[in-house]
Parts: sequence; C-alpha cells; structure tokens
Amino acid sequence: MVDKWTDRFSIEDKRLSDQFRIFAILLLLTPTAVFLYIASDLASLSELLQARYIVPYLFSFIITLGVLALLQSMFSQLSSISSAMMSRVEHQPGALEDVQGAYELRGIVGSFGTLLEQYQRATTDLQRRALELLLIKELSNEASANLDMLTLLNILLDKIMQVNKVNIGSVFLVEEDGEHFRIIGCRGIEGDNIIGSTVAIKDSIAHSLVEQGSKSLLVDDIETDLRFGKKNDPKYGSPSFLSLPVRCGEDLVAVINLAHKDNDELFQQEDVELATIMIHEIGFALENARAHSEIKHHVELLEQQTIVLKEEIRRRKLAEKELESLALKDTLTGISNRYMFIDRLEVAVAHAQRRRAKLAVMFVDLDRFKFINDTYGHAAGDEVLRNVATRMTSCLREIDLIARYGGDEFTVTLMDVTDRAGIMHVANKIIQALQQPIRLNSVELAVGCSIGITIYPDDSENFEALIRNADAAMYVAKQDRDASFHFYTPPLPETEAG
Repeated sequence: MVDKWTDRFSIEDKRLSDQFRIFAILLLLTPTAVFLYIASDLASLSELLQARYIVPYLFSFIITLGVLALLQSMFSQLSSISSAMMSRVEHQPGALEDVQGAYELRGIVGSFGTLLEQYQRATTDLQRRALELLLIKELSNEASANLDMLTLLNILLDKIMQVNKVNIGSVFLVEEDGEHFRIIGCRGIEGDNIIGSTVAIKDSIAHSLVEQGSKSLLVDDIETDLRFGKKNDPKYGSPSFLSLPVRCGEDLVAVINLAHKDNDELFQQEDVELATIMIHEIGFALENARAHSEIKHHVELLEQQTIVLKEEIRRRKLAEKELESLALKDTLTGISNRYMFIDRLEVAVAHAQRRRAKLAVMFVDLDRFKFINDTYGHAAGDEVLRNVATRMTSCLREIDLIARYGGDEFTVTLMDVTDRAGIMHVANKIIQALQQPIRLNSVELAVGCSIGITIYPDDSENFEALIRNADAAMYVAKQDRDASFHFYTPPLPETEAG
C-alpha cells in the first residue's frame, strides 16, 4: 500500500512539472505574439521602437517573468507538501516540519493574484495599442486611395469613433465665408435634415476652435463647465464631449465632434492624443483632396467659360451669317442682290464649263414702274417690287437664280438650258405673270417688262461679258414696242419677238 501511494504522488508531481513547463512557455509567448502582431502593421523599425509600443511590451514581459517566478515558488512549496505527505505515509513524520505554514502560502497566492492582474492590464493595453495601429493603418490606406474631401472627413470620423468607443459624432465643414459650419457627416443622431444644414460658427460650441485657434475642446460636463453652463440635450447622451480641429496647413477646414462614450465614460486626454494622431495621419491626403477640389473647381469654371465662349461664337457666327445674308440679299424683296448674282454667275459659268453645259442670263426691266412710284408713292412701289419678285420666282426652277440687280431691274440665270425654245418658254411665263394686274388696296396696277437674253457659251464664255450682253439685249427689247424679250446677237441685226 505504501509503495502504491508513493508511486501515485511521484507520478502526479511529474505531471504537474510537465504542465508547468508548457504553461511557462505559453505565458512567455503571449506578449511576444502580440508585439509581433503590432510589428506587422508598422511601416518601419523606428515606429516599432517608439515608447508607445515598446514600453507596454517590456512591462508585460517583465510581469510574465515575475508570474513564472511566483508559480515556481508555489510549485516548489507544493512539491515539498507532496514529499512530506509521502514521507508521512512512509512513517517519517519529521519531514512535515520543513513545510511552511498556510499563512505564508496565502501570502504567495495573494502576490500571484496581484501580478496576474497587472499582467492582464498590460496585455489588454497592448491589445488596444495593436487595435489602434490597425485602425490607423486602415485609415491611412483608405485616405491614400481617396481624393474627395467630404469622403475623407467621414472616414476619419468613423475611425476616431471606433478607436475611442464613441457612440455619437459629427463633422462640421468650414464654409467659404468663414462664418458658418456645414454638417457633412453625422453618426448616432436621428434626423434626415441634419446632413447639409448649416450652423453659425459664433453660435456653435466649437467656436473657440475657430476664433482662438485651440488645439482641442475637452469638456467633462457641459452643465457645470463655466465656459458653457447649458443644459445637456438628452439626445447627446452623457454631458462629456470632445471637439477636435482638422487643418490643412494653417487653415482650419473642419471640426470633429464626439459625444457619449461607452458606459458614459468621460473623455480623457488620451482620447485627444489618439484622435490627433489619426487626424495628422491623413493630413497629406487632405492636402491632396483640397488641391484636387480646387483643380476640379477651376476645371468646372473653365468648362462653364468654354460653354459661354462656344455660345458667344455661335451667336457671332449667326450674326455674321445674318450680316452676310443682308449683304448678299435684297432687304426689300428677300431675293439675291447684285453682289450675290455676280458671285453665283461666276460659279455657274465655271461649273457649266466643266460639264460642257449651257446657261442663259436674262435682264428684266419693269415697264411703267416710275409712273406707279411717282403716282402712288414709294410704299406702293415697294409693294409692286415684292409682288414682282414673288411672281418671277414662281416661274423658275429651284436650280435657277433670281436677283434684284437694282431699282426696277431683275436678273435671272437659267441653268442647264438645251435650246432657245426652253429659254423662250420661261421668258413668256415671266411676261405673262407680270402682265396680271397687281391689286394694291382698291387700285389695280398694270406692270409689264422687257427682257434681254444672252447664252453661254454661244455669246461669250466670260461672266462679265454675259452681263453686258444681257443688259444690251434688254435695251433693244425695250426700244422695240412690239417685242417683250430679245436674244443678244453681236451686231444685233434683228430682233426676235416672243
């Protein structure tokens, strides 16, 4: 029986020893693993060696060694108790005298508990630092991939609220007038009309950040703080709040407002420092976003100016066309004037020459127009001219050209003519159309005409000569009372009547 108990205690003692070694290894690896996790999110060794991260690790490691030493002491005491019990079983009662009393053992256990609590606090702090670094890294990555100022500020608000365990937050953008905030982000407060609304800076709690250039505004209790002394609105939760400026260079661009931490905790200076680090982290991205916004604004202005310029160019072209139209058209009748007639006749002659085609030029002079103008006045004369232009146009094809050459003289260019019969047919149509009385108020006015005709290339291949020929033929027709039109012939030996 004695051997059985002795073997059992020996086995248990060995098992406890093995478990202690495993526990010691795991305990030592825990802070190291957390520290390596932090290191994986840092950009350089210099950041890793900052006191903010290396000190908690060293403190945690030292506490771990202390815990192991205490456990070793306790394990030695337990081993002594185990050995004494085995000796007692083997009828060696004197061996129990080496075992210290229960009071000393309770002291060892109490010290172990204290060290364990310190170890847990250090580990928790180390884990929080790791979370802070992770959120800062995420913020940096998201900021570098975004060029929109409003989006960047909202990302910043979310990360600061997450790392500081805040339930209510907002972003106030400083308007261009420098006298108002515009709310561009809000979390934890109900209401659809908050985003986009404006607040006068002088009426805002954060006005000191603008007017005095403060680095932060930390308030424990808005109701007891002498700077405010106002009742806390229940929708903001606890009366403690924090406001932080966001700057681009020396310019204040926005304010981050935080309220209602978890468990109604007060904001601490540590919250200010951490939020400030995160604001500085995206400072370069904010500068880029502001530059991008300014460039975008200038581009939009240029686009607007381009649109205005294009519209101005369009209007000028229309005006030029209108002026050109006025310059090439007769303002009274709406048909071409002398300048357009000459220009188009030159083009028509060149075109006919290339195609080996013929064309005819007519000079039409109104009869009795001077009598109408002198008897019934210029207004009546103008109405007669408009009526004549309309009637002559109705006698022509779309490819033909009619123009008012000046006064009561009109010209006609007939394109692609084949023989004199076709030309005579058009001339007779014009004569018959103008022989119809023109009713002006209650008076019927009779107007006739005399027409001179020349043909390209039979009479000439020069457009200026064609004009002279048609004009000369018209005077022959006008002198011959029995003829209404006359074809040009070089010596004009005879007249053909139609």
